[in-house]
Amino acid sequence: MEKDLEEAILRELEAFILELGKGFAFIERQKRMIIDGEDFYLDLLFYHRNLKRLVAVELKLGKFEAQHKGQME
Repeated sequence: MEKDLEEAILRELEAFILELGKGFAFIERQKRMIIDGEDFYLDLLFYHRNLKRLVAVELKLGKFEAQHKGQME
């Protein structure tokens, strides 16, 4: 059930970001990254063609905390 809810939220968020305008290209959902031998997963990964930048989206429950920013960097 939790996995189904997560998938539904990610689909809606993905559609919203793609509606923001030209330039966004969807790359992957649950993108696996290996950092210092440890697996991490980004919820959504986009590429913005005009800015030539990757745009990572990480979903968190609760209030934003400073450590969340550190995790993304």
